Amino acid sequence: MSGVQKTFQNIVDDFNVKTTTVFNKEYAEYEPKLNSLIYEFNSGAVPSTKMLINLLFGTLKPFEGSITYRKVDEIAQQLIPNKEYFVEGIEIANREMKRALQANSISGLDMYIKSIGNLPRIAKDGKIEKTLELLEAGTGSTLGTCFDNEPLFSTSHNFDIASGSQSNLLTGTGTTTAQISADVKKAINAMGGFYRSMDQDDNSNAKKRKLNMGDPNILVLCDPSLRSQMDDLRTLRNLSVSGGSTQDNTLRNSFDIETRFFNDPNDYYVIDISEPTIRPFFVSKEDEGRLITPTADNPEALANLQMHRYSYSEISFGNAYGAFWKIVKINNS
Repeated sequence: MSGVQKTFQNIVDDFNVKTTTVFNKEYAEYEPKLNSLIYEFNSGAVPSTKMLINLLFGTLKPFEGSITYRKVDEIAQQLIPNKEYFVEGIEIANREMKRALQANSISGLDMYIKSIGNLPRIAKDGKIEKTLELLEAGTGSTLGTCFDNEPLFSTSHNFDIASGSQSNLLTGTGTTTAQISADVKKAINAMGGFYRSMDQDDNSNAKKRKLNMGDPNILVLCDPSLRSQMDDLRTLRNLSVSGGSTQDNTLRNSFDIETRFFNDPNDYYVIDISEPTIRPFFVSKEDEGRLITPTADNPEALANLQMHRYSYSEISFGNAYGAFWKIVKINNS
């Protein structure tokens, strides 16, 4: 409609098309940091869902004339309740829309378009923040437990009749680079030793099977105050140790680093993110986020038409503790 004076509805329609396009593109493309901590799946329109844990590492058995089945109530499960959330929307002053009408263009509304396009980032980052709340509460049960009824970080994970007592909560030796090196190695060794038994009556090594298979892809999550030590551990060829000597740095270039502020800045987490579906946390997704625009043919947003309110629809998701054998906490408290 170049050269033709637009109506107010034309301005609203142009703005809705632009914001919806920007919103949908950002929603499709944006992946928050630490998304590697979660396994996200669609739950459908249900108040809660159950993740059947044993299906993630089942047993291959020889066929001897008939197939056996396990009842659902015999399989370890993790209940994940869905909860409703919303992202605060944006209200555009009526005078701003009138100015756009006078200018015959929505170019003056660009800051609003960018702000609305940022709503998916807020929602997706918020989902990770809710997961990190689980992480920091992981030594207790205030926000739930793992499927074995133990906290996420426990010295006595015992999920299977013959799995024994396994620990992903290790006591650290300190926060110098050399001390962190020793403790990260302990954590990697611990993850390599997590196992399940193939025989409930036999816990011998011959019946044990590792839960973490293949080469680990290690992520270290720490407070920003530990970033310099972690950077040294990742990049230096040699590490200084007590007595003024040095030692080869065998962890050089072997892990990635992410930071977040934690209540205890000396604690940190060693995580194996090598497998796409077996992660330390589960997230069930009931609804996809979408932009609600104030159009006359949208009954849901009709009341917002005159106020020009743009909002991210309510989203419903749940999160819960997942694979404890994919994460180790180094506790320096």
